[in-house]
Amino acid sequence: MRPIYNIICAALVAVVVAVVPTRSHAADSATTARASWDAGIEAYNAREYAAAVEAFEMVVTLEEASADVYYNLANAYFKLGQQNTSRPFAGGELGRAVLNYERALKLDPTHDDARYNLDIAKDYTNDTEAVPESFIVRLWHSMAGLMTTNGWVIFSLVVLGLALAALCTYLLNGNVVVRKVAFFLSLILGLLFILATALSLTQKGAAEVDNRAVILVNDTTPVHASPDSASKVIREPSQGVSVEVERREGDWCEVRFADGEKGWVRSANIEII
Repeated sequence: MRPIYNIICAALVAVVVAVVPTRSHAADSATTARASWDAGIEAYNAREYAAAVEAFEMVVTLEEASADVYYNLANAYFKLGQQNTSRPFAGGELGRAVLNYERALKLDPTHDDARYNLDIAKDYTNDTEAVPESFIVRLWHSMAGLMTTNGWVIFSLVVLGLALAALCTYLLNGNVVVRKVAFFLSLILGLLFILATALSLTQKGAAEVDNRAVILVNDTTPVHASPDSASKVIREPSQGVSVEVERREGDWCEVRFADGEKGWVRSANIEII
């Protein structure tokens, strides 16, 4: 029995030794990220935007980024680009700002400040307009954006519970008036549950899209008709233009623009949101 006891003790010690440094490392990472966040906010308020960018990028590197971190990083990039009054955004800051606003919205689609500032940033690009959406489509996506996917799921479950309670009241109550009210209430709540579920699926689909990218070049980048630098240049979008990556071939990506046109760009000139 003694050898078995020793083996068990040694295994427990090994587990403790393996787990404690991991937890310690996680705590150190969170502490460093918090300090970098505070430094970034302080630098931003002091209009030291380069230092703010460096601090917020450190939080991202430590994998402690949230929607607010990406939002503030985007603001810092945008302000940094504007500081060069002779040639604004000459260092590609506009593209980085758009990228991080998009990342903030990917984590939190209800982040109104990020959405508002993203629209402002895009005004500085030569981004094309997509085919206009119908009023119903715009309304549907606006409704889906009112809450996160988890928010819609929780809401739908609450509505489902209320619908079941109303249905039970209809089945078990002997009062005719109460039964009528409970029936119509359960019907309305059931339809609301279906609507909330559909909105949650829409929001989930939007959050899971991982082929959107932003062009990150100082000025413009050539878009070729084929994955060959000698092929015809069909357009030259500026930094900050959003695209969808259709496929990859070597060092090239076929991208689709908002207006539906497709072309090939160097993979190094774009970054996935």
